[in-house]
Amino acid sequence: MLKNIILLCLIMIILVPIMHAYALPGDAELVLENISIAPLYPQTGDPVVITADVYNAGLKNTDSFTSMVTVAYFVDGNLLYIDEIGNIKPGLSNKIKITSPPIWKSEVGIHEIRVIVDYYDTLKDQYDSPLDNSINKILFIEPRKNTKILLEASPQYFLQGERTSKISMSLLDSDSNEFLNNRKIVLNFDGDNTTLITDKQGKVSFSSAISLSNPVNLEVYFNGDDAYSSSNSFLTLYSFPKEISSSLVLKILDSNLYNFENQQFDILIFQDSYEKLIKKIQPDSTTLFDSETFWISLPPEHHYFAEIYLDGKIFFVTDRELLKEDSVIVKKLKIPEMGKIKFIVTDDKNQLVIGALIKNWKYTFSAENGFTEWVDVLPTTREPYVAEAILPDQSIIRSEPFLLFPGEQKIINITMSDMSSKYEIPSWIKNNAGWWADGLIDDSSFVQGIQFLIEEGLMSVPPTIQNSDESTNEIPSWIKNNAGWWADGLIDDSSFVQGIQFLIEEGLIKIS
Repeated sequence: MLKNIILLCLIMIILVPIMHAYALPGDAELVLENISIAPLYPQTGDPVVITADVYNAGLKNTDSFTSMVTVAYFVDGNLLYIDEIGNIKPGLSNKIKITSPPIWKSEVGIHEIRVIVDYYDTLKDQYDSPLDNSINKILFIEPRKNTKILLEASPQYFLQGERTSKISMSLLDSDSNEFLNNRKIVLNFDGDNTTLITDKQGKVSFSSAISLSNPVNLEVYFNGDDAYSSSNSFLTLYSFPKEISSSLVLKILDSNLYNFENQQFDILIFQDSYEKLIKKIQPDSTTLFDSETFWISLPPEHHYFAEIYLDGKIFFVTDRELLKEDSVIVKKLKIPEMGKIKFIVTDDKNQLVIGALIKNWKYTFSAENGFTEWVDVLPTTREPYVAEAILPDQSIIRSEPFLLFPGEQKIINITMSDMSSKYEIPSWIKNNAGWWADGLIDDSSFVQGIQFLIEEGLMSVPPTIQNSDESTNEIPSWIKNNAGWWADGLIDDSSFVQGIQFLIEEGLIKIS
């Protein structure tokens, strides 16, 4: 008997630590799971709450053992908040969700979130095993992705009267251009809101009959969700005056950089061919629907194309297209990415010239130390640039003609040796240039006249290398336009000579 008592005591001594580590089935046994944060995709600085689920896997209420059960919330090892939770009944069906208040401001990056229930161990180990009382989760928090909305209406420009316009909307991820489906977007059509759902291609479209007398405003907006930020897009439907039967519209894309009101645009409109320039116009309030939309009424049943100049330089030529009665031609203008130029002024020994000023087609830049900073310049791949350096003694030297492509960076060296490249132009040649630009003399007569003057020494131009390759016999329109502007005093001699040099280089003027 004594042996049995001693053996039982030994067994109890061995089992007591085990009983402390693992709760008995008749006790409370808290289990913590499903840790998360809200919002699930916070933006930087957003207040964040931490949530988790707790249930009692034992057989008794927690208040059978203690009146207080605590929970602690940690972020990146830092204790941010301790809370108290009420009684937890046994059974999975009595699971409760615990939620902290907003205790952390979101930061982009990798973070460790940790929750500990029964933080102060009020249930003691004999009633609740600590093995399931703590849970960790590693979260990678990234900012919500940006979105954009493409909004189009066809047609967008109406001759007055009832027309049916197809309106199309697309919601995209701004970075990947991936279409976002099953998202709610709201269309405000002239003041009335309609909620729409994007399809599998991220698109929504519908048609509406519209009788226009005043502009109709469209706005589409996406309010955003946990993964994507909000965005919106605007569009206006325009109508022409009743007397207009056909028209050409020029629409600038990327209007946040350029528009017809803030930059100097020249628009040349040709009817059927380059031989018939019918309009030379600068946009103003009478020819603008808005700052990025130019329109002009044109007689129907002719082919039209336009050259568009920005700050005196050609950057766009529209396709030749037939304009029919009761119709509108719409051309979208993509202004190219700016290029960058640095000007360097040197003497004939290749030493920097201090204190010069650089003048180009529009601007003046300081080359105080012999060079300028990088200068943003509208690229030109059709018509070359020439820049002037005004030296401290007020003498002028010029660069060689150069082209600049979109996004290109180029260093232009202007040397004093270029001073030998001076030229003389008899003043009466301006009359010939004006007649040629107005179509009073043909291309051949003008070219032959310039060729004769150069060969006879009556007109001098800078030394120009003549290409040996066979070239086209067609004279680019910009040369003829330059000639007309030079005759009218709108551009200087150097700009006119650029055209003559080009004709020599291309073999259109033969110099023996």
